[in-house]
Amino acid sequence: MNYNTINLKEIKDFPNNHPYFLRRIIIKLNDIINGKRRIMYSDIINLVVREGIKDELSKQLILWCNYKMKFGEIFVEF
Repeated sequence: MNYNTINLKEIKDFPNNHPYFLRRIIIKLNDIINGKRRIMYSDIINLVVREGIKDELSKQLILWCNYKMKFGEIFVEF
């Protein structure tokens, strides 16, 4: 899927469309952070980049995180 073809509704609905993928990422981040602080959208992006995940789902996840940060949301509420 090209970035130009992803519409806004698809980005907004990412957690509803892919809850298990997002839950898996959040669980992995909780293990890394050990509950010392809340998970931020930038943590998700950093994990995806650090682990070298390059599939379409991870690209959509990064777009969703960027969308949320653009509107001032810092911490993941999922």
